[in-house]
Amino acid sequence: MKSPSDLISAELVPAIENAAAEERRSPRELVDEAIGRYLAERLLFRKDEVHSKIARGLASLAQGQGLDGEAEMAELLAELDR
Repeated sequence: MKSPSDLISAELVPAIENAAAEERRSPRELVDEAIGRYLAERLLFRKDEVHSKIARGLASLAQGQGLDGEAEMAELLAELDR
């Protein structure tokens, strides 16, 4: 595993330390939370085929074009099983 100095640029350290001090938290706690949020959002906004289909479905609903939810779900589940 890389050392923290390899993972965080030296320019960010003072800002991290100042923010942590303002919040009365440790710099590690602040960085852990930031990375955790990034990883969670990354999963939500990934650009794989399933998420693309969901986005297209939401766009069609916004345009007033409904889809058969059961048929779409069956298709998505079949793709996930493959």
